[in-house]
Amino acid sequence: MKKILKLTAVAAMIAITLFACRKNDTLPETKPEDLFDNLLAAQKSPVQLFEINNGTGGTITGTSGSKITFPPNSWPVANSVNVIVRLQESLKKSQWMMDGLSATAQTDILLSGGMLNLNAVRKDNGEALDLAPAMKLPNPNLALVVKAEVPRPVGAANVMMNLFVPVPDSSTGSPAGAATPAVLAWRPASGTPTGVQFPFANEPNSYIFQLPKMQWVNCDRFYSQPGTKTTIRVTPNMTAFAGASNMQTLLVFRSLNCVINLPAKVGYFESYLNSMPVGSVADVVLLGKSASGKILFKVISANTFTALQNITITPDEVPGATVTAYLNSVN
Repeated sequence: MKKILKLTAVAAMIAITLFACRKNDTLPETKPEDLFDNLLAAQKSPVQLFEINNGTGGTITGTSGSKITFPPNSWPVANSVNVIVRLQESLKKSQWMMDGLSATAQTDILLSGGMLNLNAVRKDNGEALDLAPAMKLPNPNLALVVKAEVPRPVGAANVMMNLFVPVPDSSTGSPAGAATPAVLAWRPASGTPTGVQFPFANEPNSYIFQLPKMQWVNCDRFYSQPGTKTTIRVTPNMTAFAGASNMQTLLVFRSLNCVINLPAKVGYFESYLNSMPVGSVADVVLLGKSASGKILFKVISANTFTALQNITITPDEVPGATVTAYLNSVN
């Protein structure tokens, strides 16, 4: 009997020891704020919803101060139709990073004063709507077309800006299955087929312009830095992160109002051909999502671009607070 009790006691001690080992070996749970999807949801520019009657028109004002005025019959539907307008204001560098936007033309980098995205659907059936044909023709009388007012960035130099619209992009994918960015490149807005520029005014506190259609638009000017331009390639080292996704590589200019989201190729990211000024300085940022949903992030600070530079960058798994602190530092 004593032998049986002794064996039972030994077994109990082994079980307690194994339980303690298992408890100590348990990995800490990932905090919600350290997951990529939650970071993106918290930092991405929100979509704001407004309802406008097509027959009467109306004015909407975004939370960041953008104002868009729709005259009556802005859309090619009956007067009685109510329209749901979706507005996204992306006015600063941290927002451009998280919204997948880029301040670049295919030949030069751009200095941006802010980007807007507008689209519309019928309230009754969800049908997507573009502007009525008359609204899409350049017209200096802004009372007759859709007028947008974007707040000028605080402290922005009083230089001439203009309106830019998206260029279709032909990126072929990335080494880690990146999501397609919202806009990779821009071109000056002009009416078709006349080539007339859409009206744009540089006011002391805002940029005022005609909205050419329901889409992304950008208040910009060409950087036009003199000297040689080159092509920059960034190659992520993803050896330790098989199955990563949503990867993007960004060039964040601290001294310029510019963020460039590099087009994705197979195995690397690359700027447009001969579009990057040699000698310009920017942070090289890699951001994405690990196979387990965590945040992948790395910054090469203040990189000076040289001719045909090929940069290798290896991400780390980081807490959300690390990315948030960086985003707060760049505006």
